[in-house]
Amino acid sequence: MEFQIDKDIWSINGPEVVFASAPMHTRMTVIRLQDGRLWIHLPIKLTQKVSGFLAELGGSVAALIAPNKYHYMFIEPWRTAFPETKVFAEEHLTRKQPCLANVQILNDSSPSIYAQNIDQIVFRGNNLFQEAVFFHKAHGSLIFTDLMTDLNTKGMKLLPRLFLRFEGISYPNGSIPRVYRCFTQDKAKARDALQRTRWWRP
Repeated sequence: MEFQIDKDIWSINGPEVVFASAPMHTRMTVIRLQDGRLWIHLPIKLTQKVSGFLAELGGSVAALIAPNKYHYMFIEPWRTAFPETKVFAEEHLTRKQPCLANVQILNDSSPSIYAQNIDQIVFRGNNLFQEAVFFHKAHGSLIFTDLMTDLNTKGMKLLPRLFLRFEGISYPNGSIPRVYRCFTQDKAKARDALQRTRWWRP
């Protein structure tokens, strides 16, 4: 299911996946850049329906974004379907997945291909997990993946529901996952990234 958030920005829900025995939704964000091409954050499964929706938007994909080391599952089919697109991935992910070894690493400055429309920052300070966060300038939206989570646990089994509640990421009181907070060794780096997101005034 896709829905338009504002002019030139859309969100599309994909199939569920399972993490820590809990069903999790997948969600892709699409932004139309100033040149008319599309910026794809966290690509979901590339179905005929998704392809048709992209075609309605113009169909030309400029960038695919893999923002942290857990979200890369559908990158390869997208690269095959859009061979001219550029792939940007979080640094740890490029080391974890050989297929992403030669892509561009996400850092604290947006590449020229989308810098006019989107700012970015990498939340560092945690050796186990770091994530690139994005800011759509025209709409004023922050785009998170797992760093800020708010999951509806209705209908889940008891153990995953308790796990998500312990993590502090259950709807309607979602937040930064507890495990991320606990394992962030260099809190100064994390605070620096947080401060920058505040400067954006989302």
